Amino acid sequence: MTKKNNAPKKIHLGAIDGMKGIGACIIAFFWHYQHFKPQDGSPFFSAFPMSYKYGSFMVELFFMLSGFGMMLGYSERVLEHRISFRDFIVKRLRKIYPPFIFFTLVTIITELAYYHKCGTTFVYGNFDIQHLIYNLLLMQDGFFGKDWSFDAPSWCISICMLCYLLFYFILYRVKNRRHACYAFFAAVLAGTTITLSGVNYPVWNELVGRGIACFFIGAILFTVYDNRERFRSQRLGYVCLAAVVLSYLVLRFKPEFMGDFRMAFMLGIAPALIIAVLFIPWLRTVLGIHPLTYLGSLSIVIYLVHFPVQCVIKTIDEYAGLGLSYSTKAVWLCYAAAVLIAAAVYRHLLADLTEKALFGFFRKKNSSHAKTS
Repeated sequence: MTKKNNAPKKIHLGAIDGMKGIGACIIAFFWHYQHFKPQDGSPFFSAFPMSYKYGSFMVELFFMLSGFGMMLGYSERVLEHRISFRDFIVKRLRKIYPPFIFFTLVTIITELAYYHKCGTTFVYGNFDIQHLIYNLLLMQDGFFGKDWSFDAPSWCISICMLCYLLFYFILYRVKNRRHACYAFFAAVLAGTTITLSGVNYPVWNELVGRGIACFFIGAILFTVYDNRERFRSQRLGYVCLAAVVLSYLVLRFKPEFMGDFRMAFMLGIAPALIIAVLFIPWLRTVLGIHPLTYLGSLSIVIYLVHFPVQCVIKTIDEYAGLGLSYSTKAVWLCYAAAVLIAAAVYRHLLADLTEKALFGFFRKKNSSHAKTS
């Protein structure tokens, strides 16, 4: 009798990691650079105007890539009931909860120092026990409204956890991949409806709607990728690339013709970009180079660390009276370097220690003094 091997197949797409890395950097270095309120304009704005203006849309891309990645890594095991709900959730929590807690703690310490000096918190309010509990439960934004607090950019992590739960439930209950696609499509429609509804109720608001719609669009895109041998995938890739380029030109020079750019990005531009990267060999190679895949491996940490780094810089600036000009390229470069260094230090030196400290604290030790009869 042979034992069935339940170990997951090692599948890796470097281009997906590259896209994650670029998306994380756009959010950290351009979109959220506005936290510093540059006195004389944003540095490098002429070179990266779209990243400054529309960098927030990388969150939608992040959700899609997360849905794609979940299908890539877990779909077979969940469909075949080879991974329990407990194991699935624990694996996801082990990946995102330790860095989230670590950088939330760093944010709290730094914000307290900033508050002592300035009498207010840096950028985000709601610095209280109520919102701390929401954060610790990964329900900081979307579950009870949009009350930005503590390490606020981590809101996407809380929505991801909700998407993980829906993902597991759907795949565990359906009979096959085709039925799963129907359910994913229904989830996309539900998420889009929530996004467009304009309401702001607990778990029924724009943040949740955006997350669910984009996550399950990513899951559907994996199905397209998984069946790429059935059609001329490279030709489809070039059609999608042309659509992305055309959309960029319209947004750049005639934005009035774009309409609701967020919905256009969610339902068309971002999916087309992912398909183009996956189906065009040279584009897949470019985005799969080691520096970009390494950034991709740091992407979650970059999301979580960049605001605490901003808090540290502003706090030092206030206490030391440096009077930094955040419009200068030198300050921007120092900030970007600090974020990347902090992310790398956490990943290589602190990640395992944080995980062991957090999960090991609650783990029951095996008794080494058991009696034998």
